[in-house]
Amino acid sequence: MTPGFDEAVRRIVEARKSLNFLDDLAGASAVATLDDAYRIQRAVTERWEDEIAGWKVGATALQVQKLFGVSEPAYGPVFRKSVFQSPARVPARDFHHRMLESEFAFRFSKDLPPRSLPYSRGEIVASVGALIPAFEIVSPRFNRLTVDKFPQVVADFCANGGAILGTAIENRPDIDLPAHAVKLFIGGALRQEGVGAAVLGDPVNVLEWFVNKARAQGLTLSRGQFVLTGTMTGIHTPEVDEPAVADFGILGKVEVTFASP
Repeated sequence: MTPGFDEAVRRIVEARKSLNFLDDLAGASAVATLDDAYRIQRAVTERWEDEIAGWKVGATALQVQKLFGVSEPAYGPVFRKSVFQSPARVPARDFHHRMLESEFAFRFSKDLPPRSLPYSRGEIVASVGALIPAFEIVSPRFNRLTVDKFPQVVADFCANGGAILGTAIENRPDIDLPAHAVKLFIGGALRQEGVGAAVLGDPVNVLEWFVNKARAQGLTLSRGQFVLTGTMTGIHTPEVDEPAVADFGILGKVEVTFASP
């Protein structure tokens, strides 16, 4: 194992437990590449005492990939105890950061185990039982969402802090997700608008990428798990006690407030 691997794993786990911040990872040479990052991510996931409720996919906009210097998205686990149902009030003190992203989430109705052949788009769509309007809580253990050390961000649960899920609806293949609009309101004021095409041209493209990336890396995606497919309204940080609402139109709304003690 690369020198510094165990130390990097320990520091990420301890930072998430204690809510202390990391400036960097000691033994950063252990996290030089995305392959290193996923090995560490797996190790920190095994040490984290919670089950995986879903997955987040980040860097799903081409401009964000350019910013991070990568040519594909990245993923990380979302844990059961950090998933909340909308409308949610969550303690602000429980998170390193309060950054929010408005995202489509897909929930699996069947297992997708690893196999030698890629999953077809049709198989993947058929495995989806529900579509969910959602917020991802982006909360890296670092002082900032660093762009110059992206493998470290990926190692750190891909910067995930949790998720807020709206009301799930039966998967609707008739909805034009690339054209579907989402509006983000913070403190009652419109902050940003976007459409599904912001994420690799179609949220289903993100889902297809992730399923086959997970397959190739030997991960089983389980029935009941969900996948967050990336932000359509940028990344924003509400003030404490300031409500945030993402309006997905006919698909409903998702709401959260980071509450003061």
